Amino acid sequence: MADIMNTKKRNIQYGGPTDSNDYNSRIEENYQDLLYLYNKANVIDARLEQAFERVLKDQSMLANAVDDLSDRISALEAGGGKTSIHSFNQIEYSKFNGTDFSIGPTELLTIDPHYNVITLPKVPNASSSKIKFYNSSVGQVVSDLFKTNIENNLGGVDTPGAIVNTTPVYNAILDDPTKVWSRTIVAGSNGLGVAQLTFYCKISAEFTGSLKTNCIKLNPYPMHSVNVYSIEYTNKVNPALSSADSWTPLNFNSLYDGETEAVGNVPPGAWVVDGSDEIRNSGPLCFYFPDLDMTAVRIVLRQQNYFKELDKYVYTYGLSDLDVRYDKFASSGKTIINFKAPVGKLIGSINSVDPVIYNVPRSLVSQAFSYRVIYPFDGGNELIDAAYSTSNPGASTEVWIEITLNMLEDKTAPVLSDLIIDYDTLDQA
Repeated sequence: MADIMNTKKRNIQYGGPTDSNDYNSRIEENYQDLLYLYNKANVIDARLEQAFERVLKDQSMLANAVDDLSDRISALEAGGGKTSIHSFNQIEYSKFNGTDFSIGPTELLTIDPHYNVITLPKVPNASSSKIKFYNSSVGQVVSDLFKTNIENNLGGVDTPGAIVNTTPVYNAILDDPTKVWSRTIVAGSNGLGVAQLTFYCKISAEFTGSLKTNCIKLNPYPMHSVNVYSIEYTNKVNPALSSADSWTPLNFNSLYDGETEAVGNVPPGAWVVDGSDEIRNSGPLCFYFPDLDMTAVRIVLRQQNYFKELDKYVYTYGLSDLDVRYDKFASSGKTIINFKAPVGKLIGSINSVDPVIYNVPRSLVSQAFSYRVIYPFDGGNELIDAAYSTSNPGASTEVWIEITLNMLEDKTAPVLSDLIIDYDTLDQA
């Protein structure tokens, strides 16, 4: 609704116009208001249609993902004597405030449930985006420095001349949840079976004063539907945003090459076997890496899922969010994670605590991670309802693992993806 309506209130007895000019003015004001409301209704209708389409596509892909996860959970539950992080509700550092295990706010690990990230304490005032810009008076703005390019020469249904319906690419960097970069391809058949493209995005130092980067975040759209085939970067001055630039895989060390469990936790496009690290039906992704000077990134997206409408095959893919960042971190941090024994069981001894960290070479994990086990303990003091100790009482219904992460010499902030606890169980009396 407009802040000020065009139609003015007239305090005339019996409501009649005083002359023809007044009558004409009232009609013109009414017309302007009706025209505004009509256009506003059209805009709202278009937004609702886009939002409904997004919900339908996301819901369809999420349903498939839930079915897959249910099968995996059933398989994991069949095993015994091991547990891991299954919910961020297990993080219980506040429970230990005022005890010897208390963790101060500046040393508390950063936790991002959206990207499933646990890493070092972030220094917000020294962290910034390289592609998202904000104005103190109007909020987020799309800078003239935001440059992108799309190449659709990889084969499949998304090729030059294909029927393409797309929203603006800059929607991918907008924080508005109703905005999404969506590219829809309409094909007469699905014989080629895939839509794929190469997306280029320039990184400019004009606003932030530096090309130093250590984080890339992206949310493929629709969620759990799009494959991310590769992520690469270049430090070429004034990149052309094309294959002519010199590109390096973001996972330039080929970390955890060939390990199936690492797929989705390392940037794809670097392993020896081409395509073996492709992230299929990807959810939100966040990758932290050593400080790098970047002038552009390129990402290959592939869509193999389609909707059939009126005997046509509709492939939709894009990004609902993209960010390239430099995040400043403290050199070390801690948190405490709770693990409960299965129903009817007690935890006896903890045999091992193995971190799952994919952005650190295996040989350096011991430098990046350490821990200690905290047990519930009754010291016999009636004034203390619950106390804690690092000494094993022999059997417990639950334990806590205090984890410490440390920054590596190359400035890599380790990302804890999981924590695997191997323990002996006892039957509960």
